[in-house]
Amino acid sequence: MNKVSSGIQGLDDILGGGFPSGRVILLTGGPGTGKTLMSLQFLMMAAERGESGVYLTLEEPLRLVRENVKFYNWGMDSKEKEGRLKLMDFSDISYLDESPGRKNDRNSDVIEFLVEKASHVVDEIGAKNLVIDPITSITVQENRAGKKRSIIASLFKELRDIGCTSLLTSETTTSRDFTMEEFLADGVIQLEKCIHNFNLINVIRIEKMRGVFYNDQPKRYTINENGFNVLSTEPINV
Repeated sequence: MNKVSSGIQGLDDILGGGFPSGRVILLTGGPGTGKTLMSLQFLMMAAERGESGVYLTLEEPLRLVRENVKFYNWGMDSKEKEGRLKLMDFSDISYLDESPGRKNDRNSDVIEFLVEKASHVVDEIGAKNLVIDPITSITVQENRAGKKRSIIASLFKELRDIGCTSLLTSETTTSRDFTMEEFLADGVIQLEKCIHNFNLINVIRIEKMRGVFYNDQPKRYTINENGFNVLSTEPINV
């Protein structure tokens, strides 16, 4: 199976070389675990290799996303000008039309809208990679389990049909229950903060990655001036 480098130091080591190409990978974690940073670093490093990418923010306004990553000197503006990167702001997705005649189908409408926009831009710049951050915004208002599963399955199918390697972030709480997204995705990477020897540490673990051999043991990761780094050779006990 072809693989795509994650662009994260140490992560490719435990992934056996990188993400499986063309698959849907879910990145889960609580607040402050680095989901947005990791997903953007994936796109930035891929763009450095000449692989164009598309980023869709569904929650945080794009201007704030830009400000938050300026520190890393990834050359985001130049990559956009050169057509290697496209950033799209759908942070107002929760306010799309909810008129009575469409309310029951709102989530399906949102997915159709997002996929249409993403697919157009993917074709326009010849993108190989796609990030949606976070998909929680799509399903948070859907309480029916069966409908929610159908919505997620539809989204993942549409993304696979587009053909990009898709990295989707998802918000989790401290009470760790597996979500439908995790069962339906091709791969799941979990980020969390843990107390270890009376110290707060960041821990990454590969929950699953279909079609590739991977290291499922938890590893520490750090976030510093170089971005997101996985300490792949340092075992931990959590």
